[in-house]
Amino acid sequence: MRRSSWSRRSIIVGSASLLILPGARASAQPTRRRPKVAFLLPTAPDDVDTSADRVRAALAELGYVDGQTISLETRFAHHRLERLPALAAELVAAHPDVIYSWTTTPTRALAAATSTIPIVAAPIGEQLLLELVGDLVRPAGNITGLTFDSRDQQEKCLQILKEAAPHITRVGVLRNPLNPAWRHYPEVLNDAARALGLELVGADARGPEEIDPAFAAMAAAGVDSFFPLAEPTFVAAPAVLQRIIELANTRGWPSASHEPRWARAGGLLSLGSDLRAIARGAALYIHRILQGAKPSELPVIHPTRFELVLNLKTAKALGLTFPLPLLGRADEVIE
Repeated sequence: MRRSSWSRRSIIVGSASLLILPGARASAQPTRRRPKVAFLLPTAPDDVDTSADRVRAALAELGYVDGQTISLETRFAHHRLERLPALAAELVAAHPDVIYSWTTTPTRALAAATSTIPIVAAPIGEQLLLELVGDLVRPAGNITGLTFDSRDQQEKCLQILKEAAPHITRVGVLRNPLNPAWRHYPEVLNDAARALGLELVGADARGPEEIDPAFAAMAAAGVDSFFPLAEPTFVAAPAVLQRIIELANTRGWPSASHEPRWARAGGLLSLGSDLRAIARGAALYIHRILQGAKPSELPVIHPTRFELVLNLKTAKALGLTFPLPLLGRADEVIE
């Protein structure tokens, strides 16, 4: 069964003017230069269901269509984060009117490449965005955007994992050490984990080829459950995401993630943000900038409620039964 989650999902838009934009559309101005919008992405062109796809769709709804009302230029890192600084420099040299950046590492590369071209980063880790903009209500410089999650959300996700699997004690945390968003993980979650009677065990994978060795290291460390961080290297390519879920499930590890697709793709449960709302917000901010707004006039937007998805099929395969109170709180239950 599937339950509607709209009643539980919301997003705080720190600017009242943003709320009136859905009816606005880009007007055709044949006598003017076509605006240039650039995308910098850590992913590959054949990845599916990415935030970039959703932003493009949201821009099209506002009337911004590549080759017609805008010129769109995209650079892909193909999951090689070390390529991002060079790609950022290429985009900056093309002098776009605004750059859309998906996630933390591309945004950091762009911040180093330009201090003048407006950047809309979404979704992005709150801590890095705070470091870059200084003031989330009135961002300094040329960057604004929408955050993806928060430490509170990740801690709540761990709490729900423990509620679903009370027997677990050692949780493997898969991270990409090349992504600065995860530099202090899993240590920042240690206090919350200890309060739940859990010990966190970190494992590094710099790309898909290092995922199997990371799982072997976690198994050798006695891990009995799994908490993957929402890292584009791991979740954007469906085959990689499925491989990670398969590795966790075949080891009998209950898993939880703040990546919204985790439970729908076969993981045990997820507590994720509404990525479509984030994409719509990013498109609206791009629209505002093309209409003359400055990033400092566009407050950072934070998701404040999250969608809980439980996978009953995976729970059964792992020999688990979700407690009734947890089932009652779920926004979506996959059978």
